[in-house]
Amino acid sequence: MVLSPSQKRELLARQDLFRKLSERELADLVLAVQLRRVEARETLCHRGDPGNQLYLIVDGVLKAQTTSASGDDIVFSIMGPGEMFGELALMRGGKRTASVVAIRDSQLIVIDRRELFPFLRRNPDAALKLLEVLAARVERLTAKVEDKTFLNLPQRLAKCLFELAERWGRKAAGGIRIEQRFSQAELGDLVATTRESVNKQMKSWEKEGVAAMSRGYITILDEKALQRISEREDRNLGRPSGS
Repeated sequence: MVLSPSQKRELLARQDLFRKLSERELADLVLAVQLRRVEARETLCHRGDPGNQLYLIVDGVLKAQTTSASGDDIVFSIMGPGEMFGELALMRGGKRTASVVAIRDSQLIVIDRRELFPFLRRNPDAALKLLEVLAARVERLTAKVEDKTFLNLPQRLAKCLFELAERWGRKAAGGIRIEQRFSQAELGDLVATTRESVNKQMKSWEKEGVAAMSRGYITILDEKALQRISEREDRNLGRPSGS
């Protein structure tokens, strides 16, 4: 996909960070952006790399992850079109705290700090918005750490499915279908468990009419039941299946 300057400007204008910019300011910013394409399973950046660039996803799906001392992958987030990342390392002027790997073929807009910082100095509204984005990102990361520490597998997985449905969910005859394919291993990475445990839990939920997974597509069959599990209100239906 090749984007024209007007398409780049339109994409930037949809981002919260740049939404208040004038046409002239957007045209100025477009001159600073580059396009980057990564293939599925390709690593965009590694933990420890210099954090000199901000990324906006045009198309595709990527995951931010790190590796524990025991060699296990820990996934912080899965990101899709319209989402931004790289701002934490960029603002700190430090190194990347996570690696970013493409789950699907993806295309991104890239803005280098050498171009972004002068732009932010000229546009204080955008600088203030970036601080809001940073605060929200830290808040989400804190919540994920708490979930993985205090919630059991059914609760973590239920919350994960709701997050995926919020991004890619569509009302269907059988419930809410998540219109993005995920493997059981990818779900396991998201909720800090094994593929086998995800498989066991999804089969249990399918029998109970809560949620089902077929060929990588997930359907939430009973939204209220899944909500009770995520809120720890239905301990029998949401009994742990191993973590």
